[in-house]
Amino acid sequence: MCRALCVVISFWGMFALTGCGAKKPYVQEFSVRGSADRQNIAVLPFVNRSGFPQGSKILYRLFLVELVQQCHWHVALEGDVFKIYRQMHLKPWDVPDVEQLRVIAVRLGVDTLIVGEVLEMDEKVTQSGVSPTLSFQVRVYDGKSGLLQWSSLYRREGGDYQKMMHFGMVNTVSQLGKKMVQEILKVWREKGLLVCADS
Repeated sequence: MCRALCVVISFWGMFALTGCGAKKPYVQEFSVRGSADRQNIAVLPFVNRSGFPQGSKILYRLFLVELVQQCHWHVALEGDVFKIYRQMHLKPWDVPDVEQLRVIAVRLGVDTLIVGEVLEMDEKVTQSGVSPTLSFQVRVYDGKSGLLQWSSLYRREGGDYQKMMHFGMVNTVSQLGKKMVQEILKVWREKGLLVCADS
């Protein structure tokens, strides 16, 4: 059931990406949110469907860093997450089902789980330099129920940030990913989906 839902969401995502190339993340809410002041979160290993080497690790770690720096959330340690994956015989590229998500949340002592999928990641060399492209989908689950709460889809290119001449141009997927993650977290806050902890 969960895998079928993920396939449907991925197809929806691909159709949305081929649209107008919005400058803001597309966010869709799926279920009623619980307490808005939750501050215990785990970012699960991202799935890499882009073919870009280490693409999932790059984006995964960017989310970890930005959640801590921007919102001061209590984020589960990467080592603890991977330890539970090993105990449950899950591979880093596996997408846990509802029951597995609930077990992971209990073992980590978290309220919210983030699962990501890198759809496109590339760094093309052009006459004017390196032009990165990145698209990904992030799904947020309630730890208690294992149900999907909201999903965000986003695609940008390095040139999207260019202001004049080459000023503001983003040249690496890491720089591009950092900006995109920051923008996603900002939209989540604006929509009231994410409430940052007091610094």
